[in-house]
Parts: sequence; structure tokens; C-alpha cells
Amino acid sequence: MNNTELVACASLTPEKSTARRLAERGLTTVEYAIGLVAAATAAIVLLRIFSDNAFFQMLQEWVLAVFQNLTMKI
Repeated sequence: MNNTELVACASLTPEKSTARRLAERGLTTVEYAIGLVAAATAAIVLLRIFSDNAFFQMLQEWVLAVFQNLTMKI
């Protein structure tokens, strides 16, 4: 390689690296957005489950049944 080719290669490298960094920055933003949507969805599902009285009643019945089974074995 002569000096002209080295200068030409050196001038292309920063552009590629800048483009790659910008692309990676965009991917990071998309990853954050997907994470936020997933967290919001999980929060909504949990809020819906825990605001429903039927869920707590079922949980209470299950816990009582477990304790009754344990006391019968003693």
C-alpha cells in the first residue's frame, strides 16, 4: 500500500465507526423502549390481578386448605 491508499483507508474508518456508533445508539434506544413496554405491561397485569378480590379469596382458600392438611397430619 502506498501513502495515498493509507490516507484513503484512514479517512473511511472514522465514518464507518461513527455510523456504527449511531446505529448502536439507536438499538440501545429500541431496547430501552421494549423494556419499558414490557415493564408497563407487567405492571398492568399485576395491578389487574391484585385488584381483583376473587384472586385474594382463592389465595386465602388455598392457604387455609394447606394449613388444614398440615394439621390433619399432625
